[in-house]
Amino acid sequence: MSESTYWSRRFARRTVLRGLGAGLAGVAGAALVGCGGTGQETVEEVAITPPPSRGRALFSREQYPSMGKVAADQVRVKPGAYTEPVPPTPAERDILANGRYGGTVLARYLDPPSMDFNRTLSCTINSTMDFTKNKLTRAAFGPYAEPYRVTPEPDLAEKWEVSPDATKFTFHLRQGVKFHNVAPVNGREFTSDDVKASFERYNAGGVQKDVWAVVASAEFPDKYTVVFNLNQPLADFPTNIAAWSHMDAREVIANADLLRQKAIGTGPFIQQEWTPKERSIFTKHADYFEKGLPFVDQVITVVQDDTAVQRAGYITDNWFYWSPRDENDATDMLQKGPADSVYHKAPSVVGTNTTGIHFQMKNPKFQDERVRRAVSMALDRKEWDAARYAGEGGGYSILPIPWPYVHETRPTLESQGPWYQFNPAESSRLLQAAGYSASNKLSFDAPVWYLRAEYREIMKPMLDRIPELDFKPRQVDNPTAVQMLNDRNYEDTMNVTYGPPVYAVDQALYPFFHSTAGLNHNNIVDAEMDRLVSGQRREQNAERQKELWKQAEARMLDQVWSVYFPSAAMQRVFFHNYVINMRPHGIASTLSCYGDGKARAIWLDQGAPNTMMLPNGDIKIQRSDGEVHTL
Repeated sequence: MSESTYWSRRFARRTVLRGLGAGLAGVAGAALVGCGGTGQETVEEVAITPPPSRGRALFSREQYPSMGKVAADQVRVKPGAYTEPVPPTPAERDILANGRYGGTVLARYLDPPSMDFNRTLSCTINSTMDFTKNKLTRAAFGPYAEPYRVTPEPDLAEKWEVSPDATKFTFHLRQGVKFHNVAPVNGREFTSDDVKASFERYNAGGVQKDVWAVVASAEFPDKYTVVFNLNQPLADFPTNIAAWSHMDAREVIANADLLRQKAIGTGPFIQQEWTPKERSIFTKHADYFEKGLPFVDQVITVVQDDTAVQRAGYITDNWFYWSPRDENDATDMLQKGPADSVYHKAPSVVGTNTTGIHFQMKNPKFQDERVRRAVSMALDRKEWDAARYAGEGGGYSILPIPWPYVHETRPTLESQGPWYQFNPAESSRLLQAAGYSASNKLSFDAPVWYLRAEYREIMKPMLDRIPELDFKPRQVDNPTAVQMLNDRNYEDTMNVTYGPPVYAVDQALYPFFHSTAGLNHNNIVDAEMDRLVSGQRREQNAERQKELWKQAEARMLDQVWSVYFPSAAMQRVFFHNYVINMRPHGIASTLSCYGDGKARAIWLDQGAPNTMMLPNGDIKIQRSDGEVHTL
């Protein structure tokens, strides 16, 4: 479905407001139909079962033990729709016995502005980092992983020890880990000297400083031991560093230009090509430290943001996964799409990857809380949800903290307080009290990339209904958007773009909301929020810590430093079942953005499409139906 017809689809679900589809269909910037009044149905809210408790693997090795080498018909996930996590297939219970070597994985990714992850903390760069680098710890992904939260597991550190008061962490590095055999490292061994250089780089400044700010001192007693002494208890320290902090070679860190232009690490793949705005090619690291991995020879990632091309690319095996916009879109694919499709649907729980607008809190006009609240109340979130998600989520807007950490069930829009309820009269009253009028409007710039259609076709018509508002959305390209956000160099507002995943609640709070933190993208300075986010870091009692999380969330809703938008109630992912040992994850999605580390352990089943590079650099693809074409 192309962007030009984004809102032209029919809204067939019974929960959608009558007439809303006609009001939006093909009319960019038209006024939207109101959701109140006589003769209209209300949006039905969906009851969402809470995900499993923290730290519990969904499928145990005891429940699904290894079967060794299995028959060909026991390799793939059975095609069809799944509303529960998919258990490991017999082949996936022993990947080294059953994994098939060779072939190319074709995927989409977002255009990175550079290779420096400490300047721009974005999934645009993280994709390349996960293919080419490793961290001390990493998230456990795959068929056995708990699908809605994150448990850290060893990566470059084969094990670690924690002091009783959670202030000292001793990491024991794997021995014999080799960097890529490219200059300037030339395949040498990874040691604690590289951890030291990486730590000192992160701790000195940049967008990752907050992860390491709790480290009071670091010790490197030998080549394979690293000790971090924290200035306060933080049991989630290994989880925090599992999300973002890839380890670099000391030689690469010393060369700032090389660090920005080339990804060199210890990871399962070597960066063979990076063509900005087009694609990247990653080839197998033959000396990768995990025995038997990776299985595939290369990964090719292509920049493609046209929704119609994305859908067609999935059908034609140009990439192996696709995310439908709603259940109608998914049903159509199940009925008409490839017979090898696996459709996985699960509750959406993502926190920091939520979307909305940041107010620039250095700008005097947004320091007036009446203005921020008025903008939020001008948004009819139920109407938005009906247009964007067929009314499935009831208008609830996901906040930075993933809801399962603080709520027993998925919250409702009504629970989010007065400033999140549609109230145009009160919005106008607050703006007038702040000095604005129809002849003296609150005018504000709004650069956007990720939600450009929503800004243009939903948000602007809504805000234009308020006489005192003059909302000016403008589209910028993806690298510009993420760099503006990370540099905080915007004047009025900035889209809350897809940021790093929340592996621990602390990552959703301290970096983004503490007044001195490096990811405080809209420059919030609030003493009460500082108290809450600092307190939850120190608190070791689970119940008291959870209460601090709830108070922090309430503060976000009350102060409205950012306006969060309705989000999908469900995560929907299609993937071809010829890709083995891959599962969507509630926080890291499929093989994109923050799930790319899964590529080290996936393989292509016999009969899957394969690719080869032609002498002119084109990619030759043989589809699963035998047809051959070039990309």
